[in-house]
Amino acid sequence: MKKGELRKQEIQEKMAKHILTNGLQSGSLRSLAQAAGTSDRMLLHYYQDKEELMTEVLTQISDNLITILEQARTVPIPFNQLVPHLYQLIKNPVVKPYIQLWLELIARASKKEEPYYSIAKQIGNSFIQYCSELIQADDEEKEKLAPLTFIIVEGIAMLDAIDFEPNINKALEGFSDFQK
Repeated sequence: MKKGELRKQEIQEKMAKHILTNGLQSGSLRSLAQAAGTSDRMLLHYYQDKEELMTEVLTQISDNLITILEQARTVPIPFNQLVPHLYQLIKNPVVKPYIQLWLELIARASKKEEPYYSIAKQIGNSFIQYCSELIQADDEEKEKLAPLTFIIVEGIAMLDAIDFEPNINKALEGFSDFQK
């Protein structure tokens, strides 16, 4: 890898850490440049514009989360066990900042704001694929259960963000009765 590519990667990693720690509201060119130890002009040397910069940084954050999820992967398990398993991942302190950023990203994506809309769709599709690989079921059932898992986990993430843990736990108890 060339020196310029290494420098860009280093800058991007610092910006990804900054966004993950401080949220999307800290995504001005000036604050990102400061976090990366460079100038906003230098950022525009490496990236065509702020949209490209944010796309690459958010993609890197998404890739980092996928790596964490892959490390926590289990053998395929039934749907009624998968949702509680994913809830435990959401509660993991390493994963929690990613979930908080995800909720912020979804809020912006819901307004069709780019690059957030495209990135959110990409992340959503990746998570559905991840769920599909974890569900112990035939292919036809996986096609239905993977998006359902995603929808349920999204709801759990939103409720967890507002400290609805007792209600989440009651709902998860109901999953033990579900026989898929």
